[in-house]
Amino acid sequence: MIVVLALLAAPIVAAVLFWGSWGWTAAAIAVAVVEFAALRRSQRFSARVWRSIPVGRRGDRERATESVYVVAALAGLVLLVIAISQVI
Repeated sequence: MIVVLALLAAPIVAAVLFWGSWGWTAAAIAVAVVEFAALRRSQRFSARVWRSIPVGRRGDRERATESVYVVAALAGLVLLVIAISQVI
């Protein structure tokens, strides 16, 4: 769960580092909101990793939510790297 919280903190830290560049700040905040919403709709990270592959309609919805979370988490990390590179 610590990794999930660290991934959620990445776009928030990026938004703070981007403060003043309003387009970048808005993008970082949007990524944080999407990531948080996807995290709330999905199961805990460790449960997603170790559970068996679900079958059926609910499984498709859960996989879609998890895909949105993974994309948002990666986008948050990319934004954090860009923010750090601009600060340095």
